[in-house]
Parts: sequence; C-alpha cells; structure tokens
Amino acid sequence: MTATRRIVIDTDPGLGEPGSDIDDGLAIALALRSPEVTVEALTVVNGNVDVDTGVDVARRLGERLGHPDLPVVRGADRPLLRDMAPVRALFDDVIEDHPVRTAAEDRLGPTTDVTAAEYLVELAAAFPGEISVLAIGPMTNLALALRLDPGFAKNVAEIVMMAGSATGYAQNITVVGDFNAYVDPEALAIVLAGGAKLRMVGIDQTSRVRLTRDDAAVLSRGDAFGRWAGECALAWIEFLSRAFPLREEHRDACFLHDPLVVAAFLDPSLCTWADAHVVTDTTSELARGLVVADRGLALAPPPGPPNASVAVDTDVPGFGRLFLDRLTGTSAGD
Repeated sequence: MTATRRIVIDTDPGLGEPGSDIDDGLAIALALRSPEVTVEALTVVNGNVDVDTGVDVARRLGERLGHPDLPVVRGADRPLLRDMAPVRALFDDVIEDHPVRTAAEDRLGPTTDVTAAEYLVELAAAFPGEISVLAIGPMTNLALALRLDPGFAKNVAEIVMMAGSATGYAQNITVVGDFNAYVDPEALAIVLAGGAKLRMVGIDQTSRVRLTRDDAAVLSRGDAFGRWAGECALAWIEFLSRAFPLREEHRDACFLHDPLVVAAFLDPSLCTWADAHVVTDTTSELARGLVVADRGLALAPPPGPPNASVAVDTDVPGFGRLFLDRLTGTSAGD
C-alpha cells in the first residue's frame, strides 16, 4: 500500500461564518476526503476572519467532516507589522448588513498549548522531508516559523501557497495585491527568501475555477456535509451577487481559490508550472502586496535565481471533476 503524503493546512477559514468566504472550508474538505494525503493539523492564521473565529470554524469543520480529533492550532492574530483595521475597513460597506452570529454560539478554544509557528517547526523537525504545508491564508504563521527556526525551510518538504499572480495583475483586494499578499506582504517576503521548496498558485489561476449554483445543487444532493456546504455556497453566491451587482463573475458563481491549491498538491498535472524568481513589494503603499514572478521572459536578466515554481495555466475541467468527485462522488463533467 502506498503511504499517504502528510500535510498541514495553514488557513483562515470562514465557511459557515456570516459574511466570510467559503473556499478555505471547501479546501479543507477536499483534503480530508482525499486518500492520497493525511492532514496532520490545521494551523489557523488571522485573515478572512480573526484568528479566534478561524479556530472555532476549523474545529467545527473537523467535527462536520468526521474528524473531531483533528488538531487545530491557533496562530498569529495579526500581521507582522501592520494593523488589520484598514483591511477590515475595505469590507465594511458590503458586509455591514450581513447577519452576525449569536452570542449563544460559544467560541471553542485551540486544541494545543503551542503556537502555530512552534507546532510547524516541531513537526517538520521531527519528520524532516515528510511534512508539506498548504498555505491558503496570509503567510504570517510561516514567517514566524522561519524566524523561530531558519532550519524549518530545509525540514519542510514543500510549501504550496495561494498568493500573487504569475501571469498578470492580481485584480483582487487592490489592482495589484491579492488578499493573502496584501494582508501581510512582509511575511510573504520572508517566506519567499527563506529557502524552502515553494510552489505558488496565484489568483490568476484560482480565479478561473468557480463553484456555480448548479454545482452547489450537486453538493446539496450529497451527505450531511454536502447538504450544508451546498446551502452555504448558495448563500455566499447570493450575497456576492447583491454585494457586487456589476461584477459578472459573481452573478451565478463564487471562486474556489483555495481548493485549487489543494487540488494542485493532490495532482500537480492540473496546473502548468514554470520556475520563477518571485518577490513581493513591502515598501510602497500603492503597490502593497504586489507579487512579481520573473520567469526570465524579459529582456533584462532576472533579479535572482528561481525560488519558486509558479502555476501559469490550469486544467479547469479537470479540477472541476476532481473537486466534485471528492466532495460528492459525482463528476462535474466537461
């Protein structure tokens, strides 16, 4: 029997939390329902939601998916240098009238006494070359792990991250910055320079994969988790269509940014990869979170040797088949 690959998912999950994106939770579900991998833990970082909400969401997801003992480790509650208030303010206009959770839904605490950075360092050191990290939130926990122990870069098998854009501008939280990079570009810069084996799946690729209303209906015909996830997906699509009425891409679908990262780890052939020297801007307010992936295509020599493999194309139908098959047992077809 082939041994499964061991992963930690570093995440800022909001699935089921009013006004929060659902793709992290669906990525976690995809991983937990894939026999090729063993999910060692979920490490939680501030991002889509605050870190304590993320811990709560992650634990509830583990329970819903039949993994109540899955370790959930609390990580950074803020970016390395910046305050989150300006980031939260960007969403105020679209989520202020969205329902909030009731006080009766008590927060659940973390399952370990160590921080996410400490956990990552200790696990990778105990099993060098065996643990891959799928980073689908801001990179703060990973940067703190590298600060704590630079040897983490050599001990971790691979970091596959959802960040940047290798083939164009991000066009996400700003014109040039995707959410994960924009929230903590200083952390991303540390990870890019840290020496770990890196793969980057950018928003240029993740914006090509979507969950439609029809797909949500397919989820709803599945098991208890599928029914709940389908309801959450339909509610999220409806929310996006009202919040962004002029954006065609939000009318009948939502993006599956983070599930593509998991899928690309499960089956690297779903993406086309290219070596690149990747850097991010940490100095300019106008270009905060800008990620440049130089693949040596410019006339000038690249600024440095390749430090990451970046996704430059995606098999969109192939991803759709894998995603729905794993979550429901039903293929999406072409």
